[in-house]
Amino acid sequence: MRVCVCPKVEMPKKDVEAIKGQMVVLEAWYTPTSIIEKNTVIWNFMASDSKQIISYSSGEIGIGSLEFQKRVGFAASMPSTNLSIYINNTQESDSGRYLCNVIIPGAQGLSGELQLNVKVPPSTPVCSMSGDPVLRGNVTLSCKSSYGKPVPQYKWTKAAPVSEVYFSPMQNEQQGTLRLSNLTKSMSGKYVCKASNTAGSDSCHINLEVSTLSNAWLIAGATVGSVVGFVALVLFLVFIFRRECDTEDEIANEIKEDAQAPKRVSWAKSATTSDIISKNGTLSSIANSPAPQDPAHMPSNHYPYIPGPCDSILTASGDTHLYPGDPNPLHGLPGYNVSKMPPHLHHQPKKSCTLRTDGAQPQAPSSTPVLIRSVPICGAVPVTVAAQKQVGSLV
Repeated sequence: MRVCVCPKVEMPKKDVEAIKGQMVVLEAWYTPTSIIEKNTVIWNFMASDSKQIISYSSGEIGIGSLEFQKRVGFAASMPSTNLSIYINNTQESDSGRYLCNVIIPGAQGLSGELQLNVKVPPSTPVCSMSGDPVLRGNVTLSCKSSYGKPVPQYKWTKAAPVSEVYFSPMQNEQQGTLRLSNLTKSMSGKYVCKASNTAGSDSCHINLEVSTLSNAWLIAGATVGSVVGFVALVLFLVFIFRRECDTEDEIANEIKEDAQAPKRVSWAKSATTSDIISKNGTLSSIANSPAPQDPAHMPSNHYPYIPGPCDSILTASGDTHLYPGDPNPLHGLPGYNVSKMPPHLHHQPKKSCTLRTDGAQPQAPSSTPVLIRSVPICGAVPVTVAAQKQVGSLV
């Protein structure tokens, strides 16, 4: 019985591992049965589709896929039975199946296949802490790398001031967490997290400072007190501002309420011209009598009215002067009688008619009515006017 030993490409390692960025050698060789110079060697990368990465034929070396240019080559000088190749600066994308074919003219071809796995070291992890680092409190330290192939494992240790190692369930090596419960001051220190896989490792650290409750409450109280004090100050300023505004409005309203319009005396309602009371206490009246009536229908005890050249002026001096030929200003008023004319009414030579006005004099406030006796000069009637009680009002 004969056993047929078929020739093939020998590969000592079917599974090859490499670390990203490093060089890897894919080993392969064969046993020739003829002159090797005429043989053709081809290496293919079997990814989603077949890609030729390097070849040797008729004394020439050819480079196939662009992604392997300047990174791949034969480990031995060709032609040779050593078919090994090297790949520089390996990338994670280089992981996959590699196929080596030997074409022998006039004979059966040879082939071999291997698997390359490019591993990636963990990235620098990021350390963080959640919880309140106070006495008898609980905190959780976390550690995480953004990438790594295979998936990194995490291990927390305390580096200073005393080295300590933690185990499950306090530490979760897959999730990268370390839970510290019922904190004490002695648990303060530097904690280091190391992320590692078969390709490499990296680490980060965090400083834990356990504070007392009194310090924590003191900081919180000071913060709250500052906020409350600021709010109280703002409210106080707003209250003072609004109070001043309300006081100004009340003063303005009091002034408006004190101001009273002068009242009109009843005997002047029938006059066609309004009465004027001067600010210095002199009552001036411009009075016009009703239209003259027919003398035949007038009572015998009344004088006919003849319009004078000037208007009457009523003063508070107590004297009344009638000029000869001037009409009596009392004519036409009810109850007037010639025989009852006051004795102090007398005639004087007529002079030019002028309106006496004096400068405004300050008036002292009075709580009782002030009687002003006025005697008509040229058509006015004596009246009594009550002084206003308010300061600044007309009297």
